[in-house]
Amino acid sequence: MADREETMDKGGISRRQIFGTAFAGAATAAGTAMLGSLGSAAMPGRAFAQDAASGGASTSIAWGDEAWRKVVADKVAGRTLKIGFTGPAASEFYDEIEHGAFAQMHAYSDLFGVKWDWTYASPQEHQDINDQVNTIEAWVTNKFDAVLVCTAGDFESMQNVYARAETAGTRVFQFNMPAELWDENQNRAISNIGYNNVMQAGYLAGRYIAKQLGGKGKMILIWGLPGHWSTARRKGLDIALAEFPDLKIVGEQRGDYVRDKALNAAMNLLQRDPDINAIYGENEEMALGASQAIQALGLKAWDGKEGIITIGADGLKSGFESIQQGQMTATVSVGAVDQGRQSIEAIFWNLIFGQVPPKVFNVRTQVVDKTNVDEPLAYVNWALSVPKI
Repeated sequence: MADREETMDKGGISRRQIFGTAFAGAATAAGTAMLGSLGSAAMPGRAFAQDAASGGASTSIAWGDEAWRKVVADKVAGRTLKIGFTGPAASEFYDEIEHGAFAQMHAYSDLFGVKWDWTYASPQEHQDINDQVNTIEAWVTNKFDAVLVCTAGDFESMQNVYARAETAGTRVFQFNMPAELWDENQNRAISNIGYNNVMQAGYLAGRYIAKQLGGKGKMILIWGLPGHWSTARRKGLDIALAEFPDLKIVGEQRGDYVRDKALNAAMNLLQRDPDINAIYGENEEMALGASQAIQALGLKAWDGKEGIITIGADGLKSGFESIQQGQMTATVSVGAVDQGRQSIEAIFWNLIFGQVPPKVFNVRTQVVDKTNVDEPLAYVNWALSVPKI
């Protein structure tokens, strides 16, 4: 158990690491420089250029030297990359991922002169897979260079969609998908940028609840739609609970990833048994709904010693603010901004130089509560301030 915790603490890839090993020198440090430069400037490259022009040695080293940047810019030759971005539904979470992508696109535009033709689309509902497939196929017909896809669609069916795109010359990259559920060799996407939903989300949430409660108590689940994410996170939760047999699940209802539905589900379960110690909302919207139910029923939110724990998973600005206010207890931040930034890393170096990113790339995740919420909230606020492409 200690070994697993140490692995989780030290594992994954931080926001100060960049895609692949083929460009591990100057390019690998690009994300580090952007953190400092873009925080106070509209465009990262402009902030970098000003710093470099004034002799800022550390920034210059982080972004590579002028000769290297010229080589990359000459290869780009002012090219426009046509990219499509589609998630399973419009939400605050996918907006954060998209803004992470905007940050990296701005950086590359200013550094290397690359231009971007960016298109966003999402189905109205998670279940509307046909709408999403039609969108992807339209982008392929319109000769998009690459598409970024997160889908609730059947794995095998989506591989056929990806194969057709590949044949037509459009490269498919997945993001925020639980790639650990499938055979890596069967996945036709060039790279899967996300995190391990089993061990980097479900397991962490279960461990957090267990640690706060001393390994025993009663918990209820507010769960999402049947599918990839709910399956993977439940696997992780079950692994954690196997280590704490005195922590019991005593009720479960669907919240379908929607705050209002989760509020009603949590109200129902809490009215049946108000003697609950913790609620795990499988995503953050549902955890926020659960925290509202606790408040509406006049029950006590967790204060570190007593009350009802609420934990979710995503890493939303609204979730972080709720944690600051003492409402939702915690969340597993799954690196939304970093998923967007790393996705653009993969696409740029693959399209321009043919470099091959890892088939599965997991960003770092972390449990966020009142003790450490300030940094991830500031990071998300920074990303959301980046201008759209």
